[in-house]
Amino acid sequence: MSIYAKTLAAALCLAAFNIEAVPAQSPVLGCSRNKNHYSCDKPQFTKILKDARTVAVETQPFNRISAKALEDLARELGKSVQPGSAELTFLLEPADPDGLYFGPNDRELASLRVFSLGPKGERGQLLWVESYIGQPDMAWLMVVHGLTQQFKAEFK
Repeated sequence: MSIYAKTLAAALCLAAFNIEAVPAQSPVLGCSRNKNHYSCDKPQFTKILKDARTVAVETQPFNRISAKALEDLARELGKSVQPGSAELTFLLEPADPDGLYFGPNDRELASLRVFSLGPKGERGQLLWVESYIGQPDMAWLMVVHGLTQQFKAEFK
């Protein structure tokens, strides 16, 4: 047997060994986006939310009242709020003004996005999107309150 054949045989054995040594991983299903619509796996998200113990909160742009509302939401769901890398990240942000309109007066005003923890402690995969629909002249505080109440009603 030539040196080339021995090297190739050794490489194939190592490749086969490495393939068998890697455990099969089930992918974490998140949300998929089609234009301006998100489709998320509610049963899986419900399980992930139930199992999570820590939540980080973020608002875009930063707003102390919105952050406090998210912290209260997390505590009401039985989660401890942890800045930085937590199992889940709740991100509250106003809707894109060029987003979808639902009728002559109502449109998306804000969204609460929930992310998993990334492999390096950063924000990971998008797991859930909760949108709040209302009239554009609604006060931000009322939008935040309505959105958190809507999320609680869905998952508490």
